[in-house]
Amino acid sequence: MTTVAVLGGGIGGLAASYYLCKSTQVTKVIVLESSSRFGGWLSSTRRSDGAVFEHGPRGIRPAGAVGRNTLNMVDDLGLGGEILPVDYSHVASKNRYVYLNKQLHRMPSGISGLLRTVPPFSRPLLLNVAKEILVRKGKEDDESIHSFVSRRLGKELADIAVDSLCRGVFAGDCRKLSVRSCFPVLFNAEQRRGSLTLGMLLGSGPTPALPPGPLAQRSQTESWAQWSLRSGMQSFPESLSEFLQQSGKVQLHRDAGVQHITHAASGWKIELEDGVISADHIISAMPAKGNFSYMNTEENS
Repeated sequence: MTTVAVLGGGIGGLAASYYLCKSTQVTKVIVLESSSRFGGWLSSTRRSDGAVFEHGPRGIRPAGAVGRNTLNMVDDLGLGGEILPVDYSHVASKNRYVYLNKQLHRMPSGISGLLRTVPPFSRPLLLNVAKEILVRKGKEDDESIHSFVSRRLGKELADIAVDSLCRGVFAGDCRKLSVRSCFPVLFNAEQRRGSLTLGMLLGSGPTPALPPGPLAQRSQTESWAQWSLRSGMQSFPESLSEFLQQSGKVQLHRDAGVQHITHAASGWKIELEDGVISADHIISAMPAKGNFSYMNTEENS
């Protein structure tokens, strides 16, 4: 009898529980969510007139092993009919804008965008790419995204394009985010090939072998840039929650904030406001700050 407690009922905690309940080595999964709803950042408002407003991410990219894996999960949850794909030829994929110095600028796209100077940039971006091949490999184990891009592609690109990208994707500051964690493909390209350009052309190392399911295959055939769901991205955690409840192995607890965690001879004791839960293993799908608040570092070190 193996019990696993999952701390946090956002998309990360629900996804972890999804894979745990499929494991023959796990007999029970307990999900503890401190708020009144599951899904975390994936939250949608659905109006009576059919309009959907996203409070968090509005789409997911299908690229890479993670993208294929996510689409395989969506397929398994029966959400294939809800998919709203956006391919690379769509106007929404081509038109990206950044608001800078009280002006709206269309970001460069395609080959022509690389060959000519497009405001707000001061020179063609192809020059940055060509120069990047000659930049020496970094010696640090990790660095900020801003530092990494400034060193390899120039400060202007880091200040404008990458800063905007990180605020949109991670809701964070590229000067504080880890390039190794957020963009492992770029980090590995430099480490293995000494250049982002060479890494993209020659490959930056082995990737997980993951067979694409029907949806993932469709995304490749139709050249999806990203995808969303008709009823909003909140449909994803809602379907995951329903799947977990029907599995018979997962207990979902809302309004179950963790107060304290202690390690015992038989496993772990998780103290809640209204009781104690025992588990053999714990998976935390919470921010580091949240983990620190309930762990006694001296007692559990």
